[in-house]
Amino acid sequence: MERTLAVIGVGNMAKAIIAGIVSSDVKVSKFYLFDKNEETYKNLESNSAFEYCNDIYSAVKSADCVLLSVKPQNYSEVLDEIKTVVGFDKKLYISIAAGITSDSVSNTLSGATVIRVLPNLPMTIGKGVSAICKNPSANEMDFDFVDAIFSSAGSTVIIDEAEMNRIIGALSSSPAYVFKFIDAICKGADAQGLDGNALLHSVCDVVIGSAMLLKSSELSPAELISRVASKGGTTQKALDKLDEASFDDIITSAMVACTARAEELGKQ
Repeated sequence: MERTLAVIGVGNMAKAIIAGIVSSDVKVSKFYLFDKNEETYKNLESNSAFEYCNDIYSAVKSADCVLLSVKPQNYSEVLDEIKTVVGFDKKLYISIAAGITSDSVSNTLSGATVIRVLPNLPMTIGKGVSAICKNPSANEMDFDFVDAIFSSAGSTVIIDEAEMNRIIGALSSSPAYVFKFIDAICKGADAQGLDGNALLHSVCDVVIGSAMLLKSSELSPAELISRVASKGGTTQKALDKLDEASFDDIITSAMVACTARAEELGKQ
């Protein structure tokens, strides 16, 4: 069955989702796009399936599924506009905002089916990881449709919504940790008289290769660390410094802070 999709908020994440759908066999026959800033449309490839709308009402009224891709603080305003559309409660809603529960959106929309998803930035190159929340009230066809959308730009993992705030730090925010780690390695190269900028792509390849090795291996991260680090060697000396700085504890602390902030956003 072909679907029609309204996209409210056409930022980078929404564009990645749209691109994934267009390049796959996900059956979306029409996209109704709305963003307050029409400049966001400029980077979208021309497509006869795209209809640019002047307001939320126009986008939602013709669609049977709605992707909510707006900031959490704008949800109330957007949902109030959606409620002016005849039959708004019969549509399927996909919510990707941090801290906003599917129940809160569904209750505001008179019990409409809402499936909450947590995508991440690598979706923009088709390598994303999206966490999709289980929803007992969603039928199998709707859930499979949402899974297909996000699988088109990467991979998906199915979770209980109670885990959502805690998984943000592991899947959604974690690309920032990786970028910061790579940046730190390049800065470390600079500190020793090397050209960190010139090494950037090579360091990225090291990270990609290491992740691929871990993913394809039956060995644990700790076991692979031991394959690189020999007792009394250079790598072990580096690891000792990371341990002295409580590297593992720093990452855990960052993830806990991420969860706390998600919970704060959910209460606002």
